[in-house]
Amino acid sequence: MLNRFSFVFFVILVSCAFAIGQARATRLSDLPVAARSRIAEALGQNIPWLQLAELTASDGTKIDQFGLTVSIYESTVVVGAPDAQVGSNAYQGAAYVFVKPKSGWENMTQVAKLTASDGNIDSEFGWSVSISGNTVLVGGFNAGRGLAGYVFVRPARGWKSGHETAQLGSCGFTVAISGDTAVCGGLDAAAVYVRPKAGWKSTSSYDALLVTTDGSKNTFSSIATDGDVVVIGAADVNNESDVAYLYVKPKSGWQIRSNPRHIMSQTAKLTPSDSASNDLFGLSVSISGDTVAVGAPAAQPPNSGGAAYVFVKPEGGWTNMTQTAKLTTDTTDQDSALGFSVAVQGDTLVAGNPYGSIANNLEGEAYVFVKPKGGWVTTSTFNAVLTPSDDQRFDEFGYSIAMSGQTISVGDNRFQAMEPGAAFVFGH
Repeated sequence: MLNRFSFVFFVILVSCAFAIGQARATRLSDLPVAARSRIAEALGQNIPWLQLAELTASDGTKIDQFGLTVSIYESTVVVGAPDAQVGSNAYQGAAYVFVKPKSGWENMTQVAKLTASDGNIDSEFGWSVSISGNTVLVGGFNAGRGLAGYVFVRPARGWKSGHETAQLGSCGFTVAISGDTAVCGGLDAAAVYVRPKAGWKSTSSYDALLVTTDGSKNTFSSIATDGDVVVIGAADVNNESDVAYLYVKPKSGWQIRSNPRHIMSQTAKLTPSDSASNDLFGLSVSISGDTVAVGAPAAQPPNSGGAAYVFVKPEGGWTNMTQTAKLTTDTTDQDSALGFSVAVQGDTLVAGNPYGSIANNLEGEAYVFVKPKGGWVTTSTFNAVLTPSDDQRFDEFGYSIAMSGQTISVGDNRFQAMEPGAAFVFGH
C-alpha cells in the first residue's frame, strides 16, 4: 500500500519514464493500465479527500431547494433547484450548470441556468438531473401535469442559459442518461430513448418501456444507467420489502421489434438478504460497470440507521440475487439515514447521510468506501467522511451525490435551515 510520499515519488517516476523518447504523459488516462490502477488505489485509500469548491446559484433563495439533485460528468456539474421561481412562476424549477475553470475548481456561481420552455407554476423542473458528455437530461416531479424529460445539448461555444433542445414524452420524475441512452420514469414504468443519428428531437415514441413482473405494486423512486444496463430502485413495493430492478439491453438493441409495444420486463431483481418492510431499499441507485449500489436509508443495522448495498455481476451474467456486500457506519447517531443517496465509480462508493451528524442536528455527511483488493465485503469501516467547510444545523448535506472519476459532488439543499442551498466538489 502506498503512502503519500511513495505515491508522489511513483507518479514522478512514471512521468519521467514517459518523458524519455516520447511525449510526456499529461493525463491519468495516458498512463499504462497497471500504473493507472496503482495510482487509483493510492488516491482512494491514502490521500485525503479535499473540498475543492462550493457551488451556488447567483439568484438562489432559501426555498428553491438548490442541491436537491446533482450530477457530474468530468469537469461539469449540474445541480437541480426544483422549487426555484422563474419569472412569476413559483416552484417552476431550474437546473444550474457549473464548469471547472482552467485553473481548477473554485467557489463559483453557475455558467448557465437551464429552464423549460413550457414551464409553469409547480412544475418542479430539476427534481432530477443527469449529465453525460455534452448532454443534460432534466425531469420534474409533477409528471402528471404533462411534464416531459427535457434534453439540453451543449452549444458549440459552451453552456449558456436557455431552454431545452428536445422534449421526451412518456417521462416521469426520475431521469438518467449515459451516452446516447436516456431513461426516465416514475410510478410503475420507465421509458428508454436512444438518440437518433441526426440528434435529439422532441418525441413521445420511446424505444423500450421497462416494466416489472410485479405489476402495479411498484413505485419507481430512482434510476441509473450505463447505457447497456438500467437499474431502477422501487422503494415501495406494496408496502413490503423493497427491491431494485435491473434491465440489460438485448443484443438487438433496446427496441424489441418482435414486440410492437416494445415492453420489456426486468432481467434480474436485486434484493437485500435481510430485507424488511419500509427500509426504503432502492430510494437511491447507482451503477458503474459490473457494480451496482443501492441505498436503504431506513435499514436498521446494529448501531445506526441506513446502509448501502453492493451487487457485483456474477460470472454468468446478471440474475436474481442478494447483495455481495453491505456497507454501514458504526455510529449511534439516532437520525442516521445512510444510503439516502449513493454513487459508485470504479472501486469507490460514496453514500450520503443527510440526517446524520455527531451532534444529531441534521448537518449531514457523506461516507467514502473503497473496494478492498480482494473485492467488496460487508463492513462498517469507511475510508473517509466528507463534510462541508461551513456545515451547520439542518443543512442536510448528502441529500444527493454524484461521482465522475475521482471527483465527487454532494448536494446540500439547506431547506430546513431556510438558507439558499449549495453543492460541494471534493477531490484529491
